[in-house]
Amino acid sequence: MARNLFGGTASDVAEDVDGRRVPGAVGTVWSGPSGGATQLLDLTDQDGAPLVQLVADNRGFIPPFYGPNGLERVWADFGNGKIGLVSVTVGERLEAHQAASDPHGDRAFTTEQLVNYLPIRGGAVNSPNALDWLTVTVPEPTDTTGNVLKLVGPDGTAYTVVKNSGSIYINPKGQRTGLAIGAPGYSAGQPIINVSNGSASPTSTNAIFQVMGDGSVVTKSSVTASGPVNASNIGGARVFSGPNAPASPQAGDVWIQYG
Repeated sequence: MARNLFGGTASDVAEDVDGRRVPGAVGTVWSGPSGGATQLLDLTDQDGAPLVQLVADNRGFIPPFYGPNGLERVWADFGNGKIGLVSVTVGERLEAHQAASDPHGDRAFTTEQLVNYLPIRGGAVNSPNALDWLTVTVPEPTDTTGNVLKLVGPDGTAYTVVKNSGSIYINPKGQRTGLAIGAPGYSAGQPIINVSNGSASPTSTNAIFQVMGDGSVVTKSSVTASGPVNASNIGGARVFSGPNAPASPQAGDVWIQYG
């Protein structure tokens, strides 16, 4: 820490017991007001030259001097007891302190700590190996109105959101690809999209609809489709599958027998 300046003001004077100024008085500087205080010998004048003791000028004023590093208050003794002297540069140093961008280093410390929890704007997150980066505990019973994640436009319009219920609403802002799913290295037997009749799982045996790595679409035979099936090459035909023919067949119906 730097040295602080003392003395040199109208209130810094050497006085006798009656309060009269004493020109040329010789004084010492101490670390405190008590009898157990330590005399301070590491003093310099305002030009940096070493001082061992203080000498009042011809008007009795204490000349400016620098104390040891970091001290804000010292005690001068001109033979009539110790008198406290406060650094005369405290105002300037306070102003500089307030104007500094990070005078305590707390901003840098906070930024360093937050990087380990939440990335600052433009930052990057290194997800820990074999650990969840973020876990959100949603209300019980399941909240269907609150959102874990909500993307909004400048006017407040909601776009893609992840609901507290686990539902995902994908609403692109503007003309964008709504959903793009990549599947690098997936084999024909691996599902890219797996819709299960139960909790979602990559290994679930309750899949009712799958899009496989080769682009094929698979529906399970145990699921019975109801309603019309439409396609560009079948018009209004109905498609049935199973061991038995449809009970009330119509012209154009297609029955795929199995079992």
